Amino acid sequence: MISTGRRNAKMPHRAKLFATPEGQAVRLPEEYRFDQQEEVLVYKEGRRVILEPERRRWSRRFLKLAGSAPDFPYPDEPPPAEPAPHLD
Repeated sequence: MISTGRRNAKMPHRAKLFATPEGQAVRLPEEYRFDQQEEVLVYKEGRRVILEPERRRWSRRFLKLAGSAPDFPYPDEPPPAEPAPHLD
């Protein structure tokens, strides 16, 4: 590990950016890929762009519809997504 002046700092990996008809995409190194995810949440924290697994939840609309049938079995909430690696 190379010291960057921050505690427990790891060297960042590079990812390739490329243009698509819909905007811009990033090709993540294999160790950062999101398994079994079709979408991720994106937000900015200062100059950083953060990608997180999408939290899968049943929509209120679905639960309202499901609750309208008295014998409809309510599904369990899906398990939470695994946390992403800490990239500081």
